[in-house]
Amino acid sequence: MAPIHAVPNFRDMPPVPQNQFPLYFAPFFAVLAVLGLALLSWTLPPILLLCSVGERSALALLRAYWTGRMIFSVLAVLSPLLFGGLTLLLYQLMARKLDLELRKQIRSAPLVLLPALLPVIGILMWAALAPNGTCSFCNQIAADIQQAEAGEAERMTVFIHEVSAPDSFFTDHPEGWQVVRRTAFGPDTGRSGIVLRFPEALEAALDPEGFAVESWDKAQWYEVSFTSRFRLVVQIVPVP
Repeated sequence: MAPIHAVPNFRDMPPVPQNQFPLYFAPFFAVLAVLGLALLSWTLPPILLLCSVGERSALALLRAYWTGRMIFSVLAVLSPLLFGGLTLLLYQLMARKLDLELRKQIRSAPLVLLPALLPVIGILMWAALAPNGTCSFCNQIAADIQQAEAGEAERMTVFIHEVSAPDSFFTDHPEGWQVVRRTAFGPDTGRSGIVLRFPEALEAALDPEGFAVESWDKAQWYEVSFTSRFRLVVQIVPVP
């Protein structure tokens, strides 16, 4: 006769321990997601847009950076809503496996870390709304785009110093779109000259033998057209 095995009574078994600890970190994971989106919006749009452009021009550079910084600005301004929504969503996903009674007891778990993470969202908003933030950057670059499209760029006859430096504004660029700063001198620039931004596509128009180093007598003169706000050179023509 086969042995008879007792059927376990699951009602009498102790409850499975429920891990409620991750719920407290829902705001932390949410703020990481918002910061990750902000970082991607800062770096990727200019690179992707410039890689898709056939003709390398200063106008294409301005449009790409305006688009990228505008995406970042919108995301930064909406970051409190994104942060709150992601926190609630993550809390709901993490709490699905918990008992309803336990969920009621710890429904305020996300509020524990919330005060420590709100300043991070505030900094992100300040990066967009500050007087020198990305919203201001977008307004200035939009004015330069309109100026370049209308053919109303400033014009000046200058010679150019050989020393160049990487630009601090236009930094997220793919290969072939570098921007450098050079000092130009002319009748209308004063003794200290004027700093202009040269896209890499226009660097080829500069004569390496015509830079002003020690003697300005043999320096090559150029007629340059540049935007008013960022002084980005849109055209350069050697003067015979």
